[in-house]
Amino acid sequence: MSFSKLIGNPRNKQILQRLLERGRINSTLIFAGPDGVGKRQFALALAKAANCQKAPAGGFAIDSCDECPVCRRIDAGTYGDVTVIRPDGQFIKIAQTRELAEEVYFRPREGRQRFFIIDEADRLREEAANSLLKTLEEPPPTSTMILLTSRPDALLLTIRSRAQRLNFTALSVAGMEKFLAENYPRPEPDAALLARLTEGRIGQATAFDLPVYRQERRTLIELLELLATGENRFRLLKAAEYLGKKEREDFERQLDLIASLLRDLFLLAAGKSSDSIVNLDAADRLAPLAQKIGLRRLMSWAEKFDELRARLRININRQVATEAALLGLGELSR
Repeated sequence: MSFSKLIGNPRNKQILQRLLERGRINSTLIFAGPDGVGKRQFALALAKAANCQKAPAGGFAIDSCDECPVCRRIDAGTYGDVTVIRPDGQFIKIAQTRELAEEVYFRPREGRQRFFIIDEADRLREEAANSLLKTLEEPPPTSTMILLTSRPDALLLTIRSRAQRLNFTALSVAGMEKFLAENYPRPEPDAALLARLTEGRIGQATAFDLPVYRQERRTLIELLELLATGENRFRLLKAAEYLGKKEREDFERQLDLIASLLRDLFLLAAGKSSDSIVNLDAADRLAPLAQKIGLRRLMSWAEKFDELRARLRININRQVATEAALLGLGELSR
């Protein structure tokens, strides 16, 4: 995707295009910001503009054409002068940075500028980070390293001091809806929901599985409706069993979804409009539930779920803890 097609973070786009215009790109850049805000797309857009076949002779294009063989190969991940380095397991290891150190000093194989994009750079092991630091001390002018990170402060201070840092932020809800409408057409309610669920993070929005989300949400709304009645202890135990048997990652995702629903219910119970909630496509079901539960009980419920989340940090039995939490909430509803 070229700069012209990227939305959001206009100042960063302007800075990168100025580097291209002057014909010399910094040897090390840090792209910092939450996951999914477009850091990787901006890095690839820079690499494409620097190597695009439609660039003026002896210089860089300020934007890529998205059509020439070079642009297409960079998009496909098959261009020899653009390398993406990702964690090998939990960390980026020293063997990976040593290989980078050897490659970085070679001149471009095919294009004008080599790019080494280090994804999740905050996961560099200490020895790997130190190895990378040696490479940064005398960088060649024909190679650029771009470190992508959601935790820039986790990088060595000595690395940060040798790089130009650009901070990336998420799109507004309206900006995300516009981006989805123009690039990933879908029904308007789906785009509106995605923009709110992903909080303006493009990478998450384009990979989000809405049908799965809606199915999980439907199940959890049924659970909250059951809790609101304070009845049927057996069904509450079955719900606890259903949740408790999930793998930890899935279980925590369910708790996140419950927290999102509780926030929406709280806003509706406080008299806010349905436009203010995340799950606006479920407002017709959430609004009467919010009035039935009321603000006081919603605050108690939120505290109980916060306690459950805190107890999970000490590796307690998930099913037993969930049973206790749900039965406790059921008692509050009587």
